[in-house]
Amino acid sequence: MDFFWHLALGLIIRICVILVSQYYDNNSFNLRYTDIDYRVFTNAAQHMLDGDSPYVRPTYRYTPLLAFLLIPNVLLHNCWGKLLFSAFDLAIAIVIQKIVSKSYTNLNVCAFLWLYNPLSVIISTRGNADSISCFLVLIMLYAHMNNHYVLSSICLALCVHFRLYPIICGLVFYLSIDNENNYASIIKTIRCRLLPTRKKITFIFGFVVSIVVMTWPWYYLYGQTFLDESYLYHVGRLDARHNFSVYFYFNYLLCSSDKTLMVYSIIMKLPRLVILLFVSFRYSRNEDLPFCVFCLTFVMVVFNTVITSQYFVWIVSLLPIIYPFVDITFIEIINVILIWTVPQIVWLWLAYCLEFLGINTFQLIWVESLIFFIANIKVLTLIIDYYNHNKSKKKIVK
Repeated sequence: MDFFWHLALGLIIRICVILVSQYYDNNSFNLRYTDIDYRVFTNAAQHMLDGDSPYVRPTYRYTPLLAFLLIPNVLLHNCWGKLLFSAFDLAIAIVIQKIVSKSYTNLNVCAFLWLYNPLSVIISTRGNADSISCFLVLIMLYAHMNNHYVLSSICLALCVHFRLYPIICGLVFYLSIDNENNYASIIKTIRCRLLPTRKKITFIFGFVVSIVVMTWPWYYLYGQTFLDESYLYHVGRLDARHNFSVYFYFNYLLCSSDKTLMVYSIIMKLPRLVILLFVSFRYSRNEDLPFCVFCLTFVMVVFNTVITSQYFVWIVSLLPIIYPFVDITFIEIINVILIWTVPQIVWLWLAYCLEFLGINTFQLIWVESLIFFIANIKVLTLIIDYYNHNKSKKKIVK
């Protein structure tokens, strides 16, 4: 079957899920399928339509551009946003094909890993906007791999405008530009990669100008509130409620002390920063960019102070583009999936007992968060080993 028809089938699947979920939500009084954030987006869009700030809606902590895109939710139908996010899902599959086209012949397999992935279908049809962020990250990566540095800098700015986390790609993108030299000395290699060149300066200049152009109009309209809610809130966020993060219980215990929280916030970000820097330098060659972006995103999510299920879509959207470069058997794939999913299932069961059955499993949830953290580290270690082994085999063949 032609890939176009797979896209059409993928769209039909998402539309069917949206219709069924709409019926379910209209007839359910307890647990709803639609994400609570979708209602927040729609309310913010309503405020924009009325001439007010989207931040009049409490807990709206996103760019006003997102609320603007969802104004048809108010004017046309409240399913507009879900259809929009589903359309970005299909666009992601197309970009995945483009990225892997230079190194893998069976392009459809990689695209299908996203197109028919239950997680991607559920996230977009629930009304979560992360499909837009994932699409922008992949477009940014595709542009940079093809040496379109002005375009990639603009895309990076747009990514950061929507979600802060893609800023972690900035360093490796900079290092990958004009990165042909291979010195025996590590110090000389680092110095060469850090040394500014015309192309590197163009990339930085394009990013700075783009982020200013995208940010200033909203700052002009909504002032400091825009910066506080869209960006600064996420920088210093310490969520004391239970989530997948290994830090949530510490946040809960220390939430009463501002001074302690400030020191603690700095300390807990250091391991993540060190790992991100190491990975950026280790995989800064152009051919390693897809894998590097995957590793950076994985580390960013696992070491974050807040981890919800929707964050996993950031990782899953990058899995198809590294699949051709990972030497892994079917049994090893199953092993990795089990290591990653079993701790999640146990965590979700404990959270269900706490939230719906009223059983005090708070400390058990934290213990399971520790186990899940260890499982994530193990998964990342295995994937890195498979990737390096595949590179070694290719060198031997050459």
